[in-house]
Amino acid sequence: MRVLVIGGTVAHHGGVVAFCQRSREALAATPSDIELDLVAADSAFLPVWRLPAFLLRALRLVRRHGGKAGGVWVQYVNLPDLAYVLLARLMGHRVMVTPHLGSNWRSQSHPMLRQISKLILGRASRLALISSTQELEIALPPGVPRSYIRTFLPTPLWAELDPGSKGEAIQLIHSGRLSAGKGTFLFVDLCAALRDRGTPFFARITGGANRATMAELEARIAQHGLKDHIQILGHVPEAEQLRLLRASDVLVHLSRIDSYPLIVLEALACGVFPVCMELAGARDMIETYAGKLVSEEAPVEEATAFLSNIEPARLRSQAIEAAQKVREDYDWSNCVALLRQAMTATF
Repeated sequence: MRVLVIGGTVAHHGGVVAFCQRSREALAATPSDIELDLVAADSAFLPVWRLPAFLLRALRLVRRHGGKAGGVWVQYVNLPDLAYVLLARLMGHRVMVTPHLGSNWRSQSHPMLRQISKLILGRASRLALISSTQELEIALPPGVPRSYIRTFLPTPLWAELDPGSKGEAIQLIHSGRLSAGKGTFLFVDLCAALRDRGTPFFARITGGANRATMAELEARIAQHGLKDHIQILGHVPEAEQLRLLRASDVLVHLSRIDSYPLIVLEALACGVFPVCMELAGARDMIETYAGKLVSEEAPVEEATAFLSNIEPARLRSQAIEAAQKVREDYDWSNCVALLRQAMTATF
């Protein structure tokens, strides 16, 4: 059976694109009668004036590729993604939808858009949720069958853990698409507070950003006098990202917008202790494995107090113990089994 997977944006290679690619790789690497054809939704940062062209492209895409597939699997990140759900259903295809968003996304925080989202999701044949916490964040229609699947972590992540000494200074890392919403500037403020408290640390930032955001980030670092404490590495290849994670003690992810942040799971699997903003997905990961939650009201103050008063050796031992559990739960064979069950029930 061939399944058409629609999701992600070519110009913004993020977690959804990686999720789709790894899903295909995982199914191809195990005995399976399911093959995935990947097509980008290209819905990110879509201005209103481009909506007609987007809808026309979506119509052509579903018509051209849908006829070869036994079903359609839509990744829901932005509200325009739901156009693929409606078009595929109008053409007689069964559709499975996996949301990749949270309560702070515009399509969920705006009452009218939230209702529109819920109505269109009601046309899906099945919802394949990455986490049960999405039930708490997203307006999901009653009566639509649900399956719970898992995300796919990158295969180079399974390299042997090295719990060796990383020195006295806490090694911090912040990774992702750099922005205020993702907590990038709060990370810099945290570094300044740790410096002022006399806590030894070194920090790295990885991830892409537009010119305005990068300029603001560099200005913020200079303003705090942190050029010798923070290294900006920009977008790095996957293998290098994982190497940097393994060399770190703490992932600081003070994001206000992530539903179920993949980077937190990757960090945990690499033996890195996460410090996250209080959101449903991050809470679920931290309560299941390890980490520290801080409030949206005082994230920098709470993270500073925590990191200034805990021994690095304790952080490292907790993170290594949690890594073993994450690796067991997210072994690709387990993830493939759940995805196959959802697809078999849908298509």
